[in-house]
Amino acid sequence: MDPEPAGNVPTPDPDPGYYLRAIARIPRWIAVVTVAAMPFVGWKMGAIGCASFVTGAIGGYWNFVAVRRLADRLAITVEQTGRAPKSTMRMLFRLAFIGAAAFVIIRFTRINLVAAFLGLFTPVAAVVLEIIFELCTSTKSG
Repeated sequence: MDPEPAGNVPTPDPDPGYYLRAIARIPRWIAVVTVAAMPFVGWKMGAIGCASFVTGAIGGYWNFVAVRRLADRLAITVEQTGRAPKSTMRMLFRLAFIGAAAFVIIRFTRINLVAAFLGLFTPVAAVVLEIIFELCTSTKSG
């Protein structure tokens, strides 16, 4: 094997903004998936199903933002201290609140659970669309 020429030494991350741009596009993909799916969900499941789908999509977006913030905080904390942060009661209270809110919503409303769960998966569809977008654009430029 020939060694790499001095000008072509691989670096760990040739474009640090690559991931930031991809993460910034995902909320737009979530909106595209939600808007594109709403007519079909409304046609198949009615107005309550469509409202349940939108509610699930909003919850999915909220979850995406929360996970992204948590990952950013963890990365900053590990970068600054060299170790992971300790668990706190605040996280347990947050999970308890989310669980109680989900119970109340499911128990006392006429929400369509299938449509709501479909809405919760809009971030997954958005990530798949982002992957396809990156594959298509990287083959054109490379």
